[in-house]
Amino acid sequence: MIFDKVFLLVLNLIVTVKIANYFGAVEYGNYQYAVSVVAILEIFVTFVDGRVIKKRYITNNPDNLVFNATICRGIFSGGAVLIGLIFIFAARRGVQFSLMFSILLINSILVNLRFGMVNRFEYLLKSKKTVIAADTSALLSSVLQLVAVQFQCSIIMISVIAAISSGMNLCIVAIQYKNDFANRTKLYFDKKLIKDLIKESTPLAIAASCAIIYTRCDSVMLGSMMTAAEVGIYSISIKLISVVQIVISPIRESVYPKLISLYAKDKKEYARRYIQISGLLTWIYIGGVLLSFIVLPYALRLLKPEYAEAFPVYRIHVIGTFFMYNAALRAGHYTLINRGSILTYSQMVSVIVNIVMNIVGIKYFGMYGAALATVVTQGLSLFVSNLVFGKDGREVFIWQIKALNPLSMFGC
Repeated sequence: MIFDKVFLLVLNLIVTVKIANYFGAVEYGNYQYAVSVVAILEIFVTFVDGRVIKKRYITNNPDNLVFNATICRGIFSGGAVLIGLIFIFAARRGVQFSLMFSILLINSILVNLRFGMVNRFEYLLKSKKTVIAADTSALLSSVLQLVAVQFQCSIIMISVIAAISSGMNLCIVAIQYKNDFANRTKLYFDKKLIKDLIKESTPLAIAASCAIIYTRCDSVMLGSMMTAAEVGIYSISIKLISVVQIVISPIRESVYPKLISLYAKDKKEYARRYIQISGLLTWIYIGGVLLSFIVLPYALRLLKPEYAEAFPVYRIHVIGTFFMYNAALRAGHYTLINRGSILTYSQMVSVIVNIVMNIVGIKYFGMYGAALATVVTQGLSLFVSNLVFGKDGREVFIWQIKALNPLSMFGC
């Protein structure tokens, strides 16, 4: 999974430089504005949470669980598309934006249709299956995007290529899934199962929705309060942040199935492992940030001078990434102990704070104000908020503090 992230990151950075330079900050900013709005609409699909599904593989038929989870995701994704179409008519940002936005909505459906299959591969620690699909489609996408720039195509073609890549990814995953699991049981629509999945996922979904909003609404608000050029420059900082965040998801997804088992057997050992993994992630972050401050200034020379402000914005953004590393296991833990409501309340408060700070920050400090709003929100939601949620919250807060000790990586 880490190889997958590195591979995709390298491809993404190469293509981003080429596309950003060719289309310029304004047109590239319009594209990123569309991407951010679609990402916010994706909050609906979080009402089927992957961690909730992984908890149910032991007690439910896996084939039918994947089938119903995929159907449910598809329904929510369809709802997001309908709201997106309404947004197109309300925004009135021109034909080019409307076409680009519509294609990105189709792309989001294709991405969500592979959710159940990918979730099961991750649970069984067979992520190499999904990596093959992701890397193959990403390589195709990168080549096609570079060809599109070479032939001076419209930026609409970039969204078309994204949809083609997602379709290819879906096909490869489906073929692998069929080879490994198909025809083992009769699949049927289980209304009760879907209802239970949604019910248990709702607190986590609200929390995830708030996280999506406060990490994406800054770009949307920049596009509304300022110009597309600022969105383009700001989006480069977001791309750079992905460099630092590269190992969070692979490690978190890989260890979670094992933590589920460990929690049921030995809670003391579970706590020790939680601190150890959190410490490892925290110090990977610290090393990665120090390296990025050395490397990125040279890498940014590949971009046009109009993107020069991206690095100062990144230096603000990267502070918030500390909290993401330090709290990488937090959501999974609260899911295990059935305290998903903690995530809900902390994120709801945080998103309100973020929107208010964005309004004020963008007005007076532009992109820097938006970045600062994100950092404050991440610190509030992922770290400080633990203190107000009783014994369970304070326990997680202490674990995250202990993870700051370098020796914690060795289980000390």
